[in-house]
Amino acid sequence: MTTTTASPTSTTERDALLADLEDLWRCLDEIFAGLTPADWQRKHGPDWTMADVPYHLSYFDREVVAEPFERGPDIPESERRVIASLAEVNAWNAEQFARRPAGQTPAGSLAQMRASRDRIRRLLAGITDADLDRPAWRVLLGVFFVPARVGLEACRAHTWSHLTELRLRLKRSGPLPSASSVHGALAFYAGIMAEMADREAVAARTRPFTAVLAFSGPGGGAWTLRVAGGACTIAEGAVARPDLTMTQSPDTFLKTVARMQNPLLAMLTRKVKVRGYRNLGAFAKLLPPIEPPSEAKDGPKRATAAA
Repeated sequence: MTTTTASPTSTTERDALLADLEDLWRCLDEIFAGLTPADWQRKHGPDWTMADVPYHLSYFDREVVAEPFERGPDIPESERRVIASLAEVNAWNAEQFARRPAGQTPAGSLAQMRASRDRIRRLLAGITDADLDRPAWRVLLGVFFVPARVGLEACRAHTWSHLTELRLRLKRSGPLPSASSVHGALAFYAGIMAEMADREAVAARTRPFTAVLAFSGPGGGAWTLRVAGGACTIAEGAVARPDLTMTQSPDTFLKTVARMQNPLLAMLTRKVKVRGYRNLGAFAKLLPPIEPPSEAKDGPKRATAAA
């Protein structure tokens, strides 16, 4: 997540964000186009089927991305919904699925998904980079206004996560998104990790702690998480001699986020390579794994860092 001061006429950042979204949407469409009726009914984790994914993408892109961007700061306090915990994310997902018409087909959900995409495209077509600095209400895991670009970066990361999860669950080698799309998604999730650090543990830490989160392959990179002075921050790049370095592929990272693998087993099998094992305990205290809360029984029950 970044904040910049943009030229009033430049569209460089806008164009790059849109190019990444179009790339990810193209890959998703390729996967969806190849699903058979039986594939749509396949399990997608413990709670969903494949048919739930395009419907989820449709309301996420509409309510988390398009609507806050359109309305900007003109949202009455009574309508500034707070979804600040994973339990509330569960409830929000269940509420959205309860609105899906009974018997809706995958084709109907795909149409809604594409309508939400078109709404984002129309918004981006009429703006410059400077407009990305306009305030927009942050719907998920926050109670404040952020630059509008953050919603678009969230859209990129969220779309990448579901594309990658679909591909992995279907055991397919492709389609693969661009390196730019992958890098942008990883940058967003690195920022989310810093935001979700245990505030009490961070405040109690008396010595600085640094951890490098490194990702291999196209679109990879490294981000340094630093805890010092009662704050947890993240910055792109690797520092020298960190307390802990964890290196993995983007696919391996997504498997952990989506509960498709045991993180400890991933380390033991070297899918996640660790330097500084003795500091894993400190890292776990500062950034404890996100455990799903008790889930609502009236709708699909997903609640992970990828929403």
